[in-house]
Amino acid sequence: MNNSLYRAGIHLVPRLPVRLSGWTGKQPDPALEKRIAAVLSRQRVRGGTLALTDGQTISAASFGTIRKDGSLPARPDVFFRAASVSKFVTACAALTLARQGKISLEEDIGAYLGFPVRNPHFHDIPVTLAMLLSHTSSIRDGESYLTSLSSPPPFSELLAKDCFAKTAPGTQWDYSNLAAGIAGCVLEGALQKPFDRIMRETVFEPLNIDASFHPGKIGGTLSDAWRLLPPARRAGYDAAARQRAVPKDENIDLQMDYLLAHGSLCIRAGDLLALGQAAVRSDFFPEMREKRASFGARDRTLSEGLGTFLYQEEGMAEPLYGHQGLAYGAVHGLFLNGRGEGFALLTSAASEEREGVMTALNISLCCLLFPDGRCRPW
Repeated sequence: MNNSLYRAGIHLVPRLPVRLSGWTGKQPDPALEKRIAAVLSRQRVRGGTLALTDGQTISAASFGTIRKDGSLPARPDVFFRAASVSKFVTACAALTLARQGKISLEEDIGAYLGFPVRNPHFHDIPVTLAMLLSHTSSIRDGESYLTSLSSPPPFSELLAKDCFAKTAPGTQWDYSNLAAGIAGCVLEGALQKPFDRIMRETVFEPLNIDASFHPGKIGGTLSDAWRLLPPARRAGYDAAARQRAVPKDENIDLQMDYLLAHGSLCIRAGDLLALGQAAVRSDFFPEMREKRASFGARDRTLSEGLGTFLYQEEGMAEPLYGHQGLAYGAVHGLFLNGRGEGFALLTSAASEEREGVMTALNISLCCLLFPDGRCRPW
């Protein structure tokens, strides 16, 4: 939908009062908490969990509902499908494995997949994992990809149709879920393990985090997600149905496992923020935050690192790092400064209004929580 039409329509959707409750640690200053609640109400957020950190402690609270019919209130321990915030987490695993010498960010990905992946317009230029993570691989989300998500074919079939741009790999930014998903297949090929197990062993277990890229492997409650505009009778993401699905077996399929790494992470907000904080403080983060591409005219406030946004509005003292996620009507955000201060927001439904690429919701929270480059919620 055209953003100006969406902006006009979403303002007709009723605002609901928001009350943050159940803080797992420190409670923000009452005046700040009131302003946060006002942002969430103004952006029509129907439910979710917000986690905050001053760089030392993490505290999370919930609000609203995680079911479209309002039957289940949100809680701080609820899991959410994190959508594209998953890309940040996938990149953390790739950079960790690169530091361990188990994979190279600059190697031709065909060496890990066992078959060539080359742009037919530039046969002599290899596609690398760094290109996949920074959306500069020349792989794009073509019409064949977008129309085949319910019955996905091998990704080489998609690449043979319309999923390669006519630009050389490594030269131009073009945001691609397909490319980010293929990055997960590359990790599988390098380690000869299923992607979810790689993530568990490389990222989640070392941080004592309960998370999975398979909803059926989540032991707790998972949130629905639904769209406010255009309205729908049912949730687009039915969590109960997803959790009933039998998790994928432990075999790997390097042609078919591309629908995980780009957006399927299921995680709690507090754990997501802890993961982001660990990344910012890691030895790989300087490479992760190195600017690889600009979003250009699509959003002058954003640049791309390896799996991370570099976000800086005019007047901001320093950039923020993390990622935004939108899917099925839910809007998510993970943003931290270089000190490890920041927030993670996971929602069930919210306004998808954008200013460029960033949503008005994430912009409002970033501006509110980082007034001078620092996040000091208490």
